[in-house]
Amino acid sequence: MNSSISLKAIIKSCIRRFLSFFPIQKDKVVFLNFDGRGFGDNPKYIAEEILRQKLPWKLIWLVRNSDDVPNRIKKIGIGGFHAFYELSTARLIISNCKNNIPSAFFPQKKKNQFYLQTWHGDFALKYIEKEIEDTFSPGYLVRSKIDSKATDAILSGNKQFSAILKDSFWLPSHCAVLEFGVPRNDLYFKGEEFKNRIKERYGFSLNDRILLYAPTFRDNFDFGCYNIEFERLRRALPQSCNTVWRIIIRLHPRVSSRADYFRYNDSIIDGSVYSDQQELCMISDGLVTDYSSIMGDFILMKKPVFLYVPDLKIYADKTTGRGLRDFYYQLPFPFCYNQLELESCLSEFNKADYSERLSEFKQKYYDTFDDGRASERVVDYLKYVQS
Repeated sequence: MNSSISLKAIIKSCIRRFLSFFPIQKDKVVFLNFDGRGFGDNPKYIAEEILRQKLPWKLIWLVRNSDDVPNRIKKIGIGGFHAFYELSTARLIISNCKNNIPSAFFPQKKKNQFYLQTWHGDFALKYIEKEIEDTFSPGYLVRSKIDSKATDAILSGNKQFSAILKDSFWLPSHCAVLEFGVPRNDLYFKGEEFKNRIKERYGFSLNDRILLYAPTFRDNFDFGCYNIEFERLRRALPQSCNTVWRIIIRLHPRVSSRADYFRYNDSIIDGSVYSDQQELCMISDGLVTDYSSIMGDFILMKKPVFLYVPDLKIYADKTTGRGLRDFYYQLPFPFCYNQLELESCLSEFNKADYSERLSEFKQKYYDTFDDGRASERVVDYLKYVQS
C-alpha cells in the first residue's frame, strides 16, 4: 500500500511539474459546483452574469455528468488530466465548497491566478471549519486548509457571516471578504412572473402549491431523522377546491445519491435530481427543514418555515452531532419534534403572526447584503481583477 501511495504522489508531482510550463490564459474562467455537480449554486449565477454582459472570456465548467450546462460554457470531466490543464491555465477559478478542487492541484497555483471561494450557505446555524476541526477527518482538514491558503477572495451575504469567515476559515491575510450578497439569491428578486415561468418549466400548474422538504445531512449519514410520512403530511396542509399540494424532497448534495430512500409519486416528488436548488425554493410556498442554511432563502422571500428536528438534542451536542449556535434557538419558526406536531403547525399556520415574528427576527439578527444584484457586483469585481 505504501508503494502505491508513493507512486500516486510521484505521478501527481510529475503532472504538476509538467503543467507548470503552460502559461495562464487571461480570459479563462474555471467553475466548480459541489465536486462536479451540474449547473447550479453561486457559480451558475456568476457565469450567467458573465454571459449577460457578453464578456470575452472562455468559461469552463468542471462536471461529472450533466446535460444542463449551457452550450456557451465548455464542459470538462472533473477527474481527468484535462481538468488539471484547465485549472492550471485559468486566470480565475471559482468554487463553492472546499472539496471541489483536487488538493493535488493547489500546490501548483500560480502567482497570477485568482481563486474566488463563493461558499454555499451564508446563514450559519451550525459550527463550521475551524470551530469544529477536532471532528474532521485528517484528510478533510488538510484539504480545507490548503483551499483556504489558496483563497484570494470569499463571498459573504450578511455581517454575521463575515465575522465567522474571518474567525473560522483559516483565511490568509491577503484574502478579501466581499460583502456583495449571495449570487444565487438574486433569483428571489425577479418577481411573480419569473416564478411562474419556472413553475411551468418544471411541469407544475400555476394552481399547484408546493411544500419543499430540504433537510441537511448528518455526519454519520443517518437517514432515520428523515422519518416523515409525506402523504399523510400532504393531507394535513390547508385544502381548498382549487388547490393541489405537492411535496418536493430535496436532499443535501452529500447524501443526494441516496434519494431513492423515499417513495415518490405524482404528489411526492424527487427534487434531488435538479441542479438548481434556488429555483425549487422560488416556486415553493413553504419549507420544512432542520438545521440547513436553506431557511435563510425563505427568510429573504418572507415565506413560512417549519423545523422538523426529532434529533435536536443529539445534533446540538458537539460530542454526538455538529453543534448549533445560540442564534439557532432565536429562529422565528415552530420547532416540531414528531409528525403530529409538524402536521399541527402546518394546518394551524397563521400568516399575520408569522410575519410579525419574522420582521422582529430580521431586525435583530439578520443584516443581509442581498438586493438582487450580487452577481453583478461579483462580475464587476472580477473585471477589476482581470484588468
